Amino acid sequence: MMKRLRKGSLAGLAGGLLLTAAPAAAQDGAALLEANCAGCHEADASGALSRVAGQRKTPEGWLMTIVRMRLFHGMPIEADAQAQLVRYLADTQGLAPSEAAEFRYALEREPNTVEAAEAPLGEMCARCHTLARVGLQRRTQEEWNLHVDFHVGQWPTLEYQALARDREWLKLAREEVVPLLAERYPFETDAWTAWQEAAKPTALGDWTFVTRLPGKGEAYGTLTVSGDAQPYAVAGTLKTAAGEELAVSGRLNLYTGYEWRANLTVGDTLYRQVLALAEDGATVAGRQFLHAEDSLGAPFRAVRAGGAPAIAGVVPSTLVAGSPATVQVVGTGLESASLSGTLQASGGTANAFGIALDVSPAAGADGPVAVASGPATADAALAVYSRIDSLRVEPAYAVARVGGGGGSAGKVPARFEAIGYWNGPDGEPGTDDDVRIGAVPASWSVEPFNEEAETLKDVEHAGAMDETSGIFMPAVAGPNPDRPFSTNNAGNLKVLARSGEAAGEAQLIVTVQRWNDPPIR
Repeated sequence: MMKRLRKGSLAGLAGGLLLTAAPAAAQDGAALLEANCAGCHEADASGALSRVAGQRKTPEGWLMTIVRMRLFHGMPIEADAQAQLVRYLADTQGLAPSEAAEFRYALEREPNTVEAAEAPLGEMCARCHTLARVGLQRRTQEEWNLHVDFHVGQWPTLEYQALARDREWLKLAREEVVPLLAERYPFETDAWTAWQEAAKPTALGDWTFVTRLPGKGEAYGTLTVSGDAQPYAVAGTLKTAAGEELAVSGRLNLYTGYEWRANLTVGDTLYRQVLALAEDGATVAGRQFLHAEDSLGAPFRAVRAGGAPAIAGVVPSTLVAGSPATVQVVGTGLESASLSGTLQASGGTANAFGIALDVSPAAGADGPVAVASGPATADAALAVYSRIDSLRVEPAYAVARVGGGGGSAGKVPARFEAIGYWNGPDGEPGTDDDVRIGAVPASWSVEPFNEEAETLKDVEHAGAMDETSGIFMPAVAGPNPDRPFSTNNAGNLKVLARSGEAAGEAQLIVTVQRWNDPPIR
């Protein structure tokens, strides 16, 4: 199941077509745009195509536009040409790193971000899709106005929907929303001009990284990116905190000079990476997730090997006091390492991933630990604990979706972590001065969230929680004859975590399939 690619979904297209190899005799990007788009988009005196010339988007945004042209307007284009056209548009009419930074959670398909969309954009735009989808594009004022026309033409019933039928929607859209969008997300910006002129970093070379794998926990490793043309080859090694070693291989494309998109096989499991390369090329960070279940993923951070001394992270990031352990300081240019705080150690053994230190944290020595290696430092990169004063479940609120059952939409699981805390100076748990320990092992279970959930037996029907990993797998989609009115397997659950004497909880909504799942939701 972990290898499944949801056929026909735009999310699948983002993972597949963005990594299609360029044809051997690749056309010039401008010529490709002319050949595929000029039949419908009129050119002005300078040769700029109507509609196309007044927009800037991310690679995923341009992919969505081209696929829409194919599906709704019959645009004929081969997969190789589509991939090359996405690259050309993203490179020449993309977003600067600073412009995309605020909304990277949508590109990285982070499942648990809750947006705070204020009026009027919350009412006019975010009632149908994320606000990030708006913020990840730039348009001229004329283009924002035409975008309103496009919405009315494509979805004519929108004026009869909630938050539209009770007001003069079209008038508000034209007179209030369009000027706001043109001001907040303009086509011409200093950031884009500066990025176009800036020297672009390269993804080629060796990288040392830290991440987490669903069901396996914290991990670290090395990657080598090589090749004369995109997609580049990626090869490396990943090691889990438990000592399991897995081979890594795959392909990578870099868009707009910094947008890192890779499909990787780690062991025998397919993953995707949606990362951003730093402007100085020294680091790359973002999210890595299962190709088939993008809700199961984790942050990914890498530092360039051979560069200035840098620490990517420490694995494991939490240690039980009184138990000997090996700590891997992951980074580059590290000749030795020192730990300070409640755990003190120095020296270590250099390896391909950084420095390995054998440590023996004293019993009862609770507290954060700083890591240093020459000029490279990482405060509170490690925590030693003998007790947990309180436990919080992250995320505090999550959504899973039923799926399968012969339908095109697969199950969307949810993943939780138990985060330990010490009481702060006030001695009270759950207050702002609590000190975060980090992720700790826990036992997991679910209960009905309320009386209605108990009456409907949501725990029995909605899915199953893995007792050790914190991964909830929803039930199959479709009518269930064992439920009242043969309703589906939706549910409202309380997620419970326990680590020693500490306990925490969260809410999980198990709901129906997401039928429209584009690269930017």
